[in-house]
Amino acid sequence: MKNKKERKTSNALIRDRRTLTTRRIVFLVIAAAAPLAAMIGNVPLALVYGNGAGLPVAYLVAAIVLICFSIGYATMSRRVVNTGAFYTYISRALGKEIGVGAAYLALTSYTAMSCGLAGAFGYFMHELIKAAAMVDVPWYLLSAIGVAIVAFWGYRSVDLSAKILGFLMTAEFAVLIVFEVLVFAKNGFASFPLESFTYKQATSGPFGIAALIAFTSFIGFESAALYGEETKNPEKSIPRATYIAVVLVGIFYVLTSWMIIGATGVTNLAERAGADGGVFVLNLLQEYGGEVLFDIGAVLLCTSVLAGYSALHNAASRYLFALGRENIAPRMFGEYHKDYFSPHLASLAISAVSSVATVIFAISGADPYKVFAASFIAMGTLGIVALQSFASLSVVAFFWKRKDRQLWQGTIAPLIGFVGLAIAFALAAIHYNTLTGSNNRWINLVPLLLIVIVIGGILNGFRIKKNKPVVYAKLAATQLRSRKITAADYPPVTYKETYCLVGAGPAGLVMARGLVKEGVPFDWFEKHNDVSGIWDMENTGTPMYESAHFISSKYTSGFYGFPMPQSFPDYPSWHQIRDYIKDFANKFNLKNRVTLGVSVLDAQPLADNKWRVKLSNGEEKTYDGLINATGVTWHPNRPHIMGEEKFKGKILHSVEYRSPEEFKGQRVLIVGAGNSGVDIASDAARFAKAAYFSVRRGYRFIPKYLFGLPTDALVSGKIAPPKGISITGDVTKLVDTIVGDLTRYGLPKPDHDLLASHPIMNTQVLYHLGHGDLIAKPDVQEITESGAIFKDGTSVELDQIILATGYQYSVPYLDQVNDEWKDGRPQLYLRIFSRNYENLYFIGYAEFADAAYRRFDDMAQMVLLDIRARATGKHYQELLALKKSDNPDLAGGHKYIDSPRHTNYIEVDTYLNYLAILRDRFDWPEVDEKTYESLIQ
Repeated sequence: MKNKKERKTSNALIRDRRTLTTRRIVFLVIAAAAPLAAMIGNVPLALVYGNGAGLPVAYLVAAIVLICFSIGYATMSRRVVNTGAFYTYISRALGKEIGVGAAYLALTSYTAMSCGLAGAFGYFMHELIKAAAMVDVPWYLLSAIGVAIVAFWGYRSVDLSAKILGFLMTAEFAVLIVFEVLVFAKNGFASFPLESFTYKQATSGPFGIAALIAFTSFIGFESAALYGEETKNPEKSIPRATYIAVVLVGIFYVLTSWMIIGATGVTNLAERAGADGGVFVLNLLQEYGGEVLFDIGAVLLCTSVLAGYSALHNAASRYLFALGRENIAPRMFGEYHKDYFSPHLASLAISAVSSVATVIFAISGADPYKVFAASFIAMGTLGIVALQSFASLSVVAFFWKRKDRQLWQGTIAPLIGFVGLAIAFALAAIHYNTLTGSNNRWINLVPLLLIVIVIGGILNGFRIKKNKPVVYAKLAATQLRSRKITAADYPPVTYKETYCLVGAGPAGLVMARGLVKEGVPFDWFEKHNDVSGIWDMENTGTPMYESAHFISSKYTSGFYGFPMPQSFPDYPSWHQIRDYIKDFANKFNLKNRVTLGVSVLDAQPLADNKWRVKLSNGEEKTYDGLINATGVTWHPNRPHIMGEEKFKGKILHSVEYRSPEEFKGQRVLIVGAGNSGVDIASDAARFAKAAYFSVRRGYRFIPKYLFGLPTDALVSGKIAPPKGISITGDVTKLVDTIVGDLTRYGLPKPDHDLLASHPIMNTQVLYHLGHGDLIAKPDVQEITESGAIFKDGTSVELDQIILATGYQYSVPYLDQVNDEWKDGRPQLYLRIFSRNYENLYFIGYAEFADAAYRRFDDMAQMVLLDIRARATGKHYQELLALKKSDNPDLAGGHKYIDSPRHTNYIEVDTYLNYLAILRDRFDWPEVDEKTYESLIQ
């Protein structure tokens, strides 16, 4: 019988908001295009003012242009990871400033479409009720009902809307398909007049207007890009949904418009369409299908408008949500609803704009269809065509100088899309009064207004870059997805050079695994008699102590291809991490490759670009390169405090601390508030006779759990919040709200944002401060014979002082010359490469707010990339030039606190994105869970 039940991770409270499938996105996209409304509302106008019976050609051209655009979009989406909105692609390829202008254009355009369809819904419902029941209900009341319905759907969730829109879309297709079957049954192949596709007929009228109206009918297909955050596999689902939607809608529009012409006859087509106006297609439904089909079609016309309204409302609210998340719109709009996971505040804002527009036009007495709906829909059409054109150009720009550019997918197809969409935009601007049906000068100045909005957005982008560097760095965040590396890119190499690897902790083990996989000869030395580095309490000089636990959870930690066991608690203890690291070494047969119990005493560069290494066993060897992976927490940063030589008690650095038993019966002062410092202070609070905690500035303390889930996994999106909880995009605000006012505990107020300093993952210390088991004190002024005096003038009697004052990045076997070391930290390119020696590398010599082990592997991959370049000569000169002169901002716009520890601090997303760019540039594969499968024992 087991004495202890194995702990398993509970998933009961974890929900994934990414619930949309490709099929549901297709429903949303086609519903946004509102196919029935497009045919009934647009076809008559195109027949009268466009090219008449040649209209199917216009729809065919529009479909081809948009398919070409979709090809480019899908190709880029396979290379760029983003949340889906087109403006992120524009930002990536054309610059973030232009991206801000595109984002504002998109928000304006989709909001305008939403307002226009609110008016159209009221108008068509008014006409339907008036025809059916002879009751004259004011259109604006019916528009208000439509606004309320769409607001409810948008507030509740996009998933609910998808189900409803899917049903309505199916019914719309069914009505028009029944009509087409009836037409074919009566007219046979005469239903498809060949004249429609002759050059004479296609150019019988202004083709530009016909093409413009055809593009208008497709508005909505691009909204697939907005649902990236709500799909499990956006890089596949979004392009696939876009392809399906464009092809289906394109075929449907060509076929339906062609059969409408066949049902009417080419000879009297324009005359009848002009006479019947907006009811032209409805009259054809009645002619071929009787009253039943007419009535169903009329009802579905209203639901089609409502469906398109709902889908475009969703698109507008998601753009506002995205801009809120980016901090270029009010931040509150970037929050999900705690129950429905919908962008509820953004949805309410768009609903409010639609409501205000409806009220204004109702008071003005303007025609709801010819003025209200037409003007807003025309404005939205123009803006969305411009957005599509920008996005298509961004695909061309992105692939222009890339080695993996494919002529058709990356250049020709998107260029066709750009040219076609740009022509459509120009035609729309020139013939804007045809789109609006109005000669009002102010209404027809809308194209100029859109240009002003884009320029304003671009200028705001420059302002953000100057005044809000953190916001700018995160703006339209994308990451380059690794392209598939072929055998030609990555041929086997027979390495002749031998490298020296120093250290067998986690960083050294990761580096060794990479060297083995690449086939690089190396000798490997570890001063201790076992692997696992600082996590082995028996390793002389380790800073480990009995109460130590991992500060990152098992969900975000672990090596590639070797996750932490499910049986581990959320935050494993030091001995569990030690055993996990040793299991890792055994799994990949690494322990047999390291020489244990031998340290490197000295390493000197030689004139022939080699290294002479002296070992503790008396040997001296020469190597082609040196990789240091000894870790950064071995050499204590031991400040001198005035009067310490008079103290009769013990003064220790935290590296010497092992067990809370040391505190029994003692009056103890802990100096410093890093993660070790707060752990040791919590130990002292429980075991010491009296415990004091001295800090010189304000810190932020992050709880390890939020809402019962590990904080790092929750905030990073590894797991979704439990039902009823919404995680705001402002992490500092979230933590401050939960932790509260730290000055109540006697601590200084934090003087920095949450991410401007290394995170302190501990709130136990606050618990002890709140219970009086630990007393907060300011910085130490002086140490006396029996205690300490603090800068506020208070004093305490002490038996023991623990200095948790951090560590220096010392590497005793290297000459730490002034031009490469600053504040005790090596000034390395990418925190990896020596700038003075082309064959000297460091692994693990960076600080970041993230689990370390996978980042070690990212660094190791860059070392391997450089080693291969040295061996083959390919890209080597480029890499040497980068090491000498490249100085990327790896802080992501953050201004970290001024301390030695933060000299090498990096913002993780910025760092990973830059490494991804370099891997792509130099044909290096991306490491993943399967990279090292061949090495598993």
